[in-house]
Amino acid sequence: MIKLRFKVSYPQITLQYLAIIGLLLLISSTSGKAQKRYAYFRNAMGSEFNLVFYAPNDSIAKIASDSVFKRIEFLTTILSDYLDGSETNRLSSTAGSGQSFPASKILFELLQQSLKFSKQTNGTFDVTVGPVVQLWRRALRRNYFPDSAQIREAKQAVGYKKVRLNAKNRTVLLTQKGMRLDFGAIGKGYAADEALRVLRSFNITSAFLDAGGDLAIGDAPPQKAGWEIEVSSGGKDSTAKKVVTLKNCGVATSGDTYRFLEHNGIRYSHIVDPRTGIGLITHTRTTVIATNGTAADALATAFSVLGIGEGKQVAKKMKNIRIWLLEQNGPEWKKGNF
Repeated sequence: MIKLRFKVSYPQITLQYLAIIGLLLLISSTSGKAQKRYAYFRNAMGSEFNLVFYAPNDSIAKIASDSVFKRIEFLTTILSDYLDGSETNRLSSTAGSGQSFPASKILFELLQQSLKFSKQTNGTFDVTVGPVVQLWRRALRRNYFPDSAQIREAKQAVGYKKVRLNAKNRTVLLTQKGMRLDFGAIGKGYAADEALRVLRSFNITSAFLDAGGDLAIGDAPPQKAGWEIEVSSGGKDSTAKKVVTLKNCGVATSGDTYRFLEHNGIRYSHIVDPRTGIGLITHTRTTVIATNGTAADALATAFSVLGIGEGKQVAKKMKNIRIWLLEQNGPEWKKGNF
């Protein structure tokens, strides 16, 4: 008789591994219990992030919220144009060199989404607007008006069609020297969506994140139809509000109420039209409700630039969005709800 002996080796079980298993078991065992409301806030991406969600207990809530804000910190290292060494700035430094940049999955996917929004909005949303944004950022800070040569030079380095994406190799080529990416009109909405994704990994779905005015909204709170959100009502002044009940969507508001430059009696918004390189002189307050925070963030800026007339035509080609647009040109106010 031949006796067979088997030697079984087990993977090393670390304390960290046991902690993760314990947390998963805790989430599973408490998933059907009554949910409590939790609220946290942090400063990130130049804004205050306010996070609200419902969870079964304090332990899960603390771990989940910490995970959300760690994710947002990580996204900042990728998307910030202020942070030296960010992936975005490293990509921008290759502009015009002819070198393809190996992008992370996050950066590449967000660029794909950004180019899609640019095509849908006739280029009024454009992540290559960085050179123009920097020019007007300096002008606002130093209180001077850029001359036509400065505007022309900055505008020449702008254009979403100058970005080449290679999905097979996940590389990015910026074809013209001086190009600079700016995710300021989409990054916070994307971060808010990522926050909800992190929470879902903890089985938390009733959640809401306000990322400096860019909102990502999950399932409704317990025993509620949705989250009550204030949006611009399209009244005769930009402070008019209405309350809507929402779930599983994104909301963003764009306007120039606080940031603008006056020159020769004309007020120029910090919102720049990528097609002209100049801040808007038709003052707007735009609120967009879309399928997620990323889309709402990008489209709020785009429709502020488009205005009511062109905006209505663009909106007809898009699905699952609602727009409130308040537009002032001189003393006259117009409103558009579409």
